[in-house]
Amino acid sequence: MKRRKGLLDEQMTYPQEYNEGLLARQPINPQNYANLTSDNKNLSVDFKPLNFEALLKAKVFRVTNQGNQEGTFNTDPAVGFSLVSAYNDQIGDGEGTASWPDNPKFYSVVKNMFETRPTDIGAHKYLQIVQSARDLGIPESSIFLQKKKDLIDEEELMRSGLLGR
Repeated sequence: MKRRKGLLDEQMTYPQEYNEGLLARQPINPQNYANLTSDNKNLSVDFKPLNFEALLKAKVFRVTNQGNQEGTFNTDPAVGFSLVSAYNDQIGDGEGTASWPDNPKFYSVVKNMFETRPTDIGAHKYLQIVQSARDLGIPESSIFLQKKKDLIDEEELMRSGLLGR
């Protein structure tokens, strides 16, 4: 169904900034992540667009050089990237991911994925990122992108008969 120009355009917006005072490194509770693993095929996720900027700033996740089967990372940043949650850095994988270098070359790819294609993030990783944000005290309104309805032009409403004359 084709929409007429000016009717209910939706835009993704960044919510109000979170209070950085909340981000004092609160401990990550490993029990919150017990089932959030790649081998758990029973995870159910309501994939909502994530607020890339706020979550990156709060260090809820990092974009690093691509991990490999040996539990280390590829030294060539052009090969690809890995999404590493705060959980991975603080507890998961032992001492592994905390030493992996950030890979800003892929920020735009990950930002697009977070904001427009969150279903491309593995269910376990998506849930690790959301849980890490919650554990770090970030409010829900800063974890997820919010939709903002544009105001409908009053003249357009009158022409459509939706607004009394």
